[in-house]
Amino acid sequence: MSEGVKVIDLFAGPGGLGEGFSSLRRENEIRPFKVALSVEKDKCAHQTLLFRSFFRQFEAGQAPDDYYTTLRQSDASFTERLKLLFDAYPHQARRARSEAWCVELGKQDHASVHNRITESLCGEDIWVLLGGPPCQAFSIAGRSRNKGNPEYRLETDERQYLYVEYLHVIAEHRPAVFTTPDR
Repeated sequence: MSEGVKVIDLFAGPGGLGEGFSSLRRENEIRPFKVALSVEKDKCAHQTLLFRSFFRQFEAGQAPDDYYTTLRQSDASFTERLKLLFDAYPHQARRARSEAWCVELGKQDHASVHNRITESLCGEDIWVLLGGPPCQAFSIAGRSRNKGNPEYRLETDERQYLYVEYLHVIAEHRPAVFTTPDR
């Protein structure tokens, strides 16, 4: 387990929870956690996951200057800049693509999700599950916003059931630790 405890991040958004875990360093600079898989449906958030995953493929302080150039440039779309960066560093790009998965949980079949998680864990029993299932349907703020929309119907809002996807992963894969933000 020299790479650290693996982390699977569901409903990852741009990766804040996973980034927090992966940025932790011990006194000897060893990272106790390693993001193995981040799952997000939003394409823009997924690009951020890819970009940060690419960064983590390098030792601390060893990311290439091209990474920072890609971050600062504004003469091309981010997608185009990311492609050029990935073309220049194919090994790290392949690993980043393996780590960041753009898929909509609840729409993707359970077998695909199960297989992808199993592959990412590489047989590790001790791992962490992170997840922030969308809460707009049932949070206080979400209910308040939805109340003002006369066309909103809770019974047709698929987001209210997405927490079940998180529970499926817990039941099927039995992580040593799981956490989700307080909603």
